[in-house]
Amino acid sequence: MSNANKLNLSWGILMVLTLSGMLMGEYAEAGFWITVSVAGITALKGRLLIDQFMELDQASPIIRRIVRAFGLVVPALMILTYLLGPELAQVTQLPGN
Repeated sequence: MSNANKLNLSWGILMVLTLSGMLMGEYAEAGFWITVSVAGITALKGRLLIDQFMELDQASPIIRRIVRAFGLVVPALMILTYLLGPELAQVTQLPGN
């Protein structure tokens, strides 16, 4: 598969994932499984962007690992925020409020 075809396929997948996230945001009821789904979509989109559009295959392995790990940390934090939202809000509240 040529590089242009890979980019076009990646772009199409990104568009489908974006539209599915938009539909979930519009029509789905908030809940744990929706949060997990959105986090999964975020992880997939992040990985596609990192691998196809940021050209990290040419970067040093340590930079590539750090950026890929960040692409997994953000979705994990989304799920953690859903599970521990009130506790996190309490911890991050300014004193006196």
